[in-house]
Amino acid sequence: MLTRFSLAKRALLDGPRRFLASQASPSVLQCKTNNIREHDVIHGFVVDEVERINEMYLDAIRLTHIGTGAQYIHLNRDDSNNVFSLGFRTTPMNSTGLPHILEHITLCGSEKYPVSDPFMKMLRRSMATFMNAMTGPDYTIYPFSTQNQKDYKNLQSVYADAVFKPRLRETDFYQEGWRLEHTDLNDNKSPIIIKGVVYNEMKGVFNENQSIFSEKLLNAILPSHTYGVCSGGEPLVIPQLTHQALKDFHSQYYHPSNSRIFSYGNFPLEDHLKFINDMYLSSSQKIDISSSRVPSEKRWTTPRHEHVACRPDPMAPDASRQNSIAIAHLCNDITDNQATLELHILSELLLKGPTAAFYKSFIESNLATGFGPFTGYDSQLKDTIFSVSLQGVRSEDFDKIEKTYDETVQQVIDNGFDKDHIEAVLHGIELRMKHQTSSFGMNLLFSLTSIWNHDGDLIESMKINKSIKNLTEKIENNPKYLNNLVEKYFLKNTHKLVLTMSPEEDYDVKFSMAEEKVLNDKLKECTQEEREKIFEAGKFLRAEQEKKEDLSILPTLKVTDIKEDVDRYDTDDVKIVDIPVQISIQPTNGVSYYRGILGTNELSNELKQLIPIFTNVIAKMGTKSHNYREFDRLCQLKTGGLSFSSHVAEDKNSISKYEEGIIISSYCLDNNADKMWNLWTELFNEVDLNDYKRFETLVKTIAGDLSNGIADSGHHYAMSSAAGLVSPAASFKESIGGLEYVGRMKRIAQEKSLMPVLEKIQEIRNRIFNKSNLRSAINLSGDNKDKVLAGMSGFYSSLNGNYQGSIQMTDGQIEQNNEVGIHHIMPYTTNYSSKAISTVPYTHEDYPALKILAKIISTAYLLPEVREKEGAYGSGASLSSEGVFLFYSFRDPNSTKTFDTFDRTYDFVRTYDFKQTDLDEAKLGVFQQIDSPVSPGNRGLLKFTYNITDDDVQAQRLKLKAVTREDILRVAEKYLLPGAPGIRVGRAMIGAPNADLLSRKTENWHVISQEEDNELRAAE
Repeated sequence: MLTRFSLAKRALLDGPRRFLASQASPSVLQCKTNNIREHDVIHGFVVDEVERINEMYLDAIRLTHIGTGAQYIHLNRDDSNNVFSLGFRTTPMNSTGLPHILEHITLCGSEKYPVSDPFMKMLRRSMATFMNAMTGPDYTIYPFSTQNQKDYKNLQSVYADAVFKPRLRETDFYQEGWRLEHTDLNDNKSPIIIKGVVYNEMKGVFNENQSIFSEKLLNAILPSHTYGVCSGGEPLVIPQLTHQALKDFHSQYYHPSNSRIFSYGNFPLEDHLKFINDMYLSSSQKIDISSSRVPSEKRWTTPRHEHVACRPDPMAPDASRQNSIAIAHLCNDITDNQATLELHILSELLLKGPTAAFYKSFIESNLATGFGPFTGYDSQLKDTIFSVSLQGVRSEDFDKIEKTYDETVQQVIDNGFDKDHIEAVLHGIELRMKHQTSSFGMNLLFSLTSIWNHDGDLIESMKINKSIKNLTEKIENNPKYLNNLVEKYFLKNTHKLVLTMSPEEDYDVKFSMAEEKVLNDKLKECTQEEREKIFEAGKFLRAEQEKKEDLSILPTLKVTDIKEDVDRYDTDDVKIVDIPVQISIQPTNGVSYYRGILGTNELSNELKQLIPIFTNVIAKMGTKSHNYREFDRLCQLKTGGLSFSSHVAEDKNSISKYEEGIIISSYCLDNNADKMWNLWTELFNEVDLNDYKRFETLVKTIAGDLSNGIADSGHHYAMSSAAGLVSPAASFKESIGGLEYVGRMKRIAQEKSLMPVLEKIQEIRNRIFNKSNLRSAINLSGDNKDKVLAGMSGFYSSLNGNYQGSIQMTDGQIEQNNEVGIHHIMPYTTNYSSKAISTVPYTHEDYPALKILAKIISTAYLLPEVREKEGAYGSGASLSSEGVFLFYSFRDPNSTKTFDTFDRTYDFVRTYDFKQTDLDEAKLGVFQQIDSPVSPGNRGLLKFTYNITDDDVQAQRLKLKAVTREDILRVAEKYLLPGAPGIRVGRAMIGAPNADLLSRKTENWHVISQEEDNELRAAE
């Protein structure tokens, strides 16, 4: 279960989601509400409000349950990807992780479904497009989405029973929350340690320094109530939580009166209301829920300063710049929709892009290497927050940064914003409103949850066009209106926090000592009898975890419920100025989506290693006609941005071959298509790569950003590292996107001069910005096809060179055949591990069976062994697109033991009593991904990007359906049997030093220590 614990950590300038939710394409503009009217009573609910939201093509129906006061909103829209969610306002007053642990335990069995973890088991009995549960700073939600009506009802039943009638067993509390347990369950003399899924999860969360920083910022700027504590749980405080406190919290906060129920899509509302009323609400009485409300924070009269410590970051490019600072203001009440929109726009004006005032003041001045993750406007709390957080800062510059902040605010008040800057931001909102995704309903849920949680006007909050009109009228009447807002919220706002963070060399030592003290204090409190109970409880929990359960009581789809054929999308393959173009006419809402792939196969290996830098800087350096600020402004005014990214596409017929290149992409309103093509033409033909200072700023920002987020994505980095040892394509991906790339960027950023690198970037540009190895695709509505394609023709006609044919495949090789491992030393309290095994490509006859095998292993073996028994936050197996069978564990306290578990997989498969239901459930799990909805702008991209056609997908579907038990056993023996001939094996672990790994001599472990690298570079 992914969790949104109480870090209000946000992506840079993500903004309030309710203004930016992208749309799925409606097949009709008007949705039917079955003549529902205000004041109607439907299955125990009274209709409070019905209103059309034109900009979102939906009808909003808000209801209240008469008996309990439960709130309900249904968003009726012609979208087959239906959403349902049960939510509660959960406001803890301590950092034991109460709501977070409760979120886990409610999904460990209920009155109607008394099996362990029905949530996880439903993952393989469903065709859900999304299933999860999330704990925020002041809410807990249980959402899912699916396109299948039977599946919807199944999941609705499991979710509702879980939250309203959970078992809340003590054994589940010990498994998911925390427990004392012997390291050897059969030896009562072995050491006792603290275990628990959430306990280890939160240790893993705070492996990331920016997570420590973000949590402290939230706690410090809103200290008086629930935001002053950590809803996810502080690891050293979690062991204070008792099972009884958890049950009490559930009875108080999970009552129907405190619930908020959400549904979206084209399934009948009446069915939802009847189910929830008849099964769960009709028997309950209304209670007082005022204790769950969050009061507004009392405003400070003077600013405050706080400091927090963190661990040294071995991946930091500059050891002297490991400090962070945030300057934050408390702003408006979340229920003030107009203020929220206006502050969101102010945030973009002040922060987004090279023309923004704070970017110039802090990034280009080199006071910081980049913005931190808690930068921008956050409207997810009762009182919203605007924050400028900076990373890569010198501690001696803290005071200077504060002064610069105040000076920048004053300059903005004095000078205001350029008209075209405001227009660019407003254009971005309009474009994002029309931009379509396949998860529009889920995005709306996330957008609305916070304002709903604080009793704001949901329907009014969705009327984005009205809010924008109000703002533009205010600006017309008072040209200095935005200047005045800056003065109000940032200059004269005394509820201001300046938070700083610096590393301490003994940070982890202090944490280990504190953790040991918590353990010892617990043990000192134990009598001999209680110690004996710890031993017995450990054995009892293990026995419970190993019990065979009758899962037939859980609802499930069947393989026969899977649709017979893949969704097919027509594409036309044409040539424009000799360049291949795939055209797909789709209901794109008046937006054109363009992609191109530039082949890079012929570049030298030295240049290929620099492709990630190239893709990050090429559209940010400016052109001969416009400097980088002007060019960025033009892009924001007319498009969704010009984007570049690395491209690696495996050959569907070979595990050694892959296509390498660079993907270029952009999208725009159809009426701006000419402007988009003009920008591409200007960039390709006039890009200016001579501004050394600008290049240096961008490189240092890239390196600084990469050093963050490693712990949050640790299992992905471990999987990439392990796969790179056994697969040519994966090895190349690791070199341009894994820890190998992160380390290289760190070294590049430390160079005294970046001129040699800039010269190589110029060489890449000279080699690939032409027609020779380019193919492209465009998805657009038919109405403007001719106009859009004419503009594309103009762009292609301007390019140098001649089309040389299709991009050539790289035929790579992995030299070694022995088992090897890489241990990346990181100062983490939990680890990330992966094992990789080379297998077969997409079209091979074994590929479908391996896909099914990975699902079976994940749910039937790794979940109970690694997560439930050993306390890792997550573990699983998958088959990658490179034909690599991957095992992984996430926030894992016992990685070496986990490697043993990985190695025993074949023994498990060989002895496992397979039932037909195991196969069917695994197939459903695979088809969740294959049959997930595709937005109009992305239809046909599988063919364009990977040369996998609809017929290829359908052939794969038929093979997947036909997989048998014998196929599973055959591929398990062929590929997973230790020592199997011709099979390459790689391992990777990210975490603290581990002597046990080095003792595994047959695996040839190689240790990579960033600290040693730092010392060597310092000596040089």
